Amino acid sequence: MVAAEKLGDRIGIASTWAEKDMVKQIPGAMWNKEDAIWTVPLSWSACKQMRGIFGSSLQLGEELKTWAKQELAFRINKANALRNRTTSLSADLSIYQPGGTFGSLYGFQQAGLDFMRHAGSVLLTDEMGTGKTIQALSTLRAVVGPHGQNLVICPNSMKGTWAREAKKWYPQATPYVVAGSAAVRRKIFEAAAQDPNALVIINFESVRLHSRTAGFGSIALARCAECGGDEDSKLTAAKCEVHPKELNKIPFQVVVVDEAHRIKDGQAKQTRAIWAVGHEPHVQRRIAMTGTPVANNASDLWAIMHFVNPVEYPTKSKFVDRYCATYFNKWGALEVGGLNPATKEELFSFLHPRMRRMEKKDVLTQLPEKVFATRYVEMSPKQAKSYEQMAEGNVTKLEDGTYMVAGSNLAANTRLLQFSSAYMEGTEDGGYKMCEPCPKLDVMEEVLAELGEKPLVVAAVHKQLIDLAETRLVKAGIPFGKITGDVPQWQRDLYVKQFQAGELRVMLLTMQAGGVGITLTAADTMLRLQCSWSMVDNTQVVDRIHRIGSEIHQQVNIIDVVTIDTIEGDQVMKVQKKHMILKEVVSAEVN
Repeated sequence: MVAAEKLGDRIGIASTWAEKDMVKQIPGAMWNKEDAIWTVPLSWSACKQMRGIFGSSLQLGEELKTWAKQELAFRINKANALRNRTTSLSADLSIYQPGGTFGSLYGFQQAGLDFMRHAGSVLLTDEMGTGKTIQALSTLRAVVGPHGQNLVICPNSMKGTWAREAKKWYPQATPYVVAGSAAVRRKIFEAAAQDPNALVIINFESVRLHSRTAGFGSIALARCAECGGDEDSKLTAAKCEVHPKELNKIPFQVVVVDEAHRIKDGQAKQTRAIWAVGHEPHVQRRIAMTGTPVANNASDLWAIMHFVNPVEYPTKSKFVDRYCATYFNKWGALEVGGLNPATKEELFSFLHPRMRRMEKKDVLTQLPEKVFATRYVEMSPKQAKSYEQMAEGNVTKLEDGTYMVAGSNLAANTRLLQFSSAYMEGTEDGGYKMCEPCPKLDVMEEVLAELGEKPLVVAAVHKQLIDLAETRLVKAGIPFGKITGDVPQWQRDLYVKQFQAGELRVMLLTMQAGGVGITLTAADTMLRLQCSWSMVDNTQVVDRIHRIGSEIHQQVNIIDVVTIDTIEGDQVMKVQKKHMILKEVVSAEVN
């Protein structure tokens, strides 16, 4: 018999020495040498894990029983009841009123607000284009009220969107968009710290500059002398990873992370800086938002949920061991795939009360159907020759006499993908760039001819391919806009405005630069010249034309261009596998 009882903020487990390996399976399990007892975090997840491991032999103490009953009644059952609802149960209609105007929230958005109010810290995985931003802002208005300091972490291109939407959906807050030089950012933080209604909006990349860094596994944190480093250390407070910085000193009540799939890597300093901000003692709740919480495999979910609730998700290794299906690849390395069928129901029992997902096909039925089609092209003879040479020996001689050498299999795969799209030539600085012939752009011209005067969005992974498309459009005299990493934000906004107004016929974009924060619903057709290895990027770019506003079309067409007998065939299959894993994680029903 194994006995468990509540001991402050942990659960004490009394067991025999023979059962220690079973106890150690519980994430966060620690041996208390002084009291000679095992302890695990006090959480609903730990309760479900103990029951799953020990079964009927587990005996609960009275205090733990009382805590579990209250948790079940006041959070778990309420959250599960609201998790799949598409209409609100609340009689307080004022919480849905943006800036005093009633009726602007959809029913499923109202239900999402209700879910987040009752569930506490949550992961909102509604599909892209369903209004997660306004649900989060409405939740802030409802749970924080007119006075409170909150933080939003989002992609750089979304900072302006959050500031604009806040004026409508959370008018009591004062947006502080963190941007500019170090001196300018410092003044912004100083002003926000003094404002009891501050809504600080900062991009992912800047968080690590203005926050201490959380630990992860065996990674050592750089410490200045004041924070326990070497006494003769010359490390400054600014570079110290333990020293509190501007974001750690503002008492945020709620921390929101938009596009939260960007924090899937626990080793990244950016992720650990966001954890540090979100886990400050004064933070009352955390909201993570992403339509694709699993980008590659099931282990991606852990880093996001560790941000949402570190007590329920304390260690990644134990999470992977218990809940992920693992296998050895052809090189003998251990890889993670989907969920472990034997334990996934146990995972869902504590994941679902903190996760909600609405799909567009279920809640935005006015949106048109997405129709996918594939057009296949063949490489030109010199493309095929260089492709075969690169595939066989990681080296090829280009037509201009330049030798292209790939130093690794990863570099070779990148070159193979480039040759699948266009030929390559050397540059003066010793690099390489795409050039004609490019059979995929022949398809672009064919599609433009088929559409007549209708607008078209053209997406690709590589900027060089977009640049080649630009040259073709200039030659054809077709007006177009372009969204790539080197196009300034004001120019991007102008291009989007002109495209939506019908002044531009084509919008060219890279998936990274144009995959979030823009609406291109004037077009009913998107041509994807390349597929990304990132399932997230592929999904997000489609939602630029399939979102609220696209109901003016009968259907939305996504045309993929694939080069036959190339690595692109394997790429498509692997991305489809990632979609299946995502579906497994987010679409399971509550039992």
